[in-house]
Amino acid sequence: MAEPDQPRHHKVSAFTDYIKGLSPSNLDMELRMLQIIDDNDEDSNDDDPEDVETKPELIAIQCLFDYFIHEISSRNNFEFIQALIRLFLKIHGETVRRQPSLQDQAKKLLEIQSAAWQKIDKLFQNTRCMVTFLSNSQF
Repeated sequence: MAEPDQPRHHKVSAFTDYIKGLSPSNLDMELRMLQIIDDNDEDSNDDDPEDVETKPELIAIQCLFDYFIHEISSRNNFEFIQALIRLFLKIHGETVRRQPSLQDQAKKLLEIQSAAWQKIDKLFQNTRCMVTFLSNSQF
């Protein structure tokens, strides 16, 4: 049953190893290379949304969203992924805002990220309660 997911896991793991191996400046450069030319450019055709959705840069950004969603759902490399999402949104936030297909993926990422943070917050709350209890007990 796990066989079909096995190649994807290896690809995701290899991609994670690759981006973790990049220097901060190289990682920044790689993410910036995905920038899409402004949609208001005179050469663009605003009447054809399929033209926009088939841009290689847009497809790459969609793949990055899929990667973020997968990693957060899998609870892998949480701190690293959070930092990567921050940098990604700093660079591509305006593109995400303009593209409906990216907005949908951003909403899905937000839902998954919120659920993950709720679980972490619950763990923090349990820890705070335990520390408070133990600090108030007398032995």
